[in-house]
Amino acid sequence: MPLVSVHEIEGVQISQIEVHDDSRGKFLKSFPGNFLEHELNSVAVSINPLRGTVRGIHFQVEPYSEEKIVQCLQGSTFEVIIDLRPTSKTFSKIATFELSAENHSQVYLPKGIAHGFQTLASDTIVHYCLTSSFSPENSYSIDPLGALAIEWPLPFKSMSEKDANGVTLTDAAQKYSDSLN
Repeated sequence: MPLVSVHEIEGVQISQIEVHDDSRGKFLKSFPGNFLEHELNSVAVSINPLRGTVRGIHFQVEPYSEEKIVQCLQGSTFEVIIDLRPTSKTFSKIATFELSAENHSQVYLPKGIAHGFQTLASDTIVHYCLTSSFSPENSYSIDPLGALAIEWPLPFKSMSEKDANGVTLTDAAQKYSDSLN
């Protein structure tokens, strides 16, 4: 499955975080309201001590599908996104890119975009803004080692059992599509 540029995935946007730097350090400011179509439900932080940790590739189905804004506050991540929206021009396309504390970027992911990452540095911290609460019954993971043709930059050091036993891309697309009816 060929990879595409993150800029080619319909509705996905990468933007710069506003950075104010002075003798005390840095103050970062993002504007989730500029992207989100739905009200912000929660904020989450992922703290990852090990370089090579994999989280995802996660998605939730309706009525818990969520928009996300993701940024890396410390360290760096190799990001993976997959379009599961059956009516999207970029349906089933996969994109990879890097988020890091140094590049001060954030990514907006509309509903129907599966998301995962691998940490490229120890002690990586990832921050999320989410428009839906977590629903275990409506939450799935796509097998990150399946037939996706993703070249992960590092050997896997840590991954949850749920992620290691994730569904195929075909099954993921079907689950998301079925939830829309």
